[in-house]
Amino acid sequence: MKTTKFFLGVFFSISVVAYGGSRNSEESANATVPDSGTATATSQHSQGERPSKAPPLKPYPRLLPLQLIAPPTAQAGRPLVGISVSLLNPGDEAPNARLRLIIHDKDHRDAGDHRELRPDNVKIEVQEEGVWKPVLLGMVEEGVLGAIGAEGVTAHRERHQRGGFAIPAGLNKTWQLRMPFNLPGTYTLVAAVSPDNGSRHLAQPAHSSIVVE
Repeated sequence: MKTTKFFLGVFFSISVVAYGGSRNSEESANATVPDSGTATATSQHSQGERPSKAPPLKPYPRLLPLQLIAPPTAQAGRPLVGISVSLLNPGDEAPNARLRLIIHDKDHRDAGDHRELRPDNVKIEVQEEGVWKPVLLGMVEEGVLGAIGAEGVTAHRERHQRGGFAIPAGLNKTWQLRMPFNLPGTYTLVAAVSPDNGSRHLAQPAHSSIVVE
């Protein structure tokens, strides 16, 4: 639960969701990341002695261009095609990362039955070498989360793992996606590139709103 709350907090509770956006958001994001070194140091200190604070994660020095394109409307029960995410790296090599995708149900708070968006209500598939491969989703607060790493797998299931695909200098990569929504409503799709489950971002997250009728 801490992971999902932190990950969604990075996306939806601050106006600029990336390191380098503002000093306060960097400090807030860094403060919520648990560190095993801090826990070890705490257990070794005697009662009343203040443990040393772990150094914060350094922000990535630049943000890579990330673009999300999605149709504004869709039909329930039919796969929504024409969704693409493009990542450029005009500079030096960047750390391996995953493309992380969150679908947020904007109608969640307005629904009288307090419905929750679940993995059986929406799916994500990515096209690789002419084949549509599933991106397995997990529930997060008021939405679902999936991640796309390196190609060559039968299904992308590593939602919370580090690393992923390589980002060499000069990378120009586009993912083609399709998403069938089973429930009408208004959804927000968020795309982000992170090497470590959202504690750092290599690109400014991109947002798109989709109305399913």
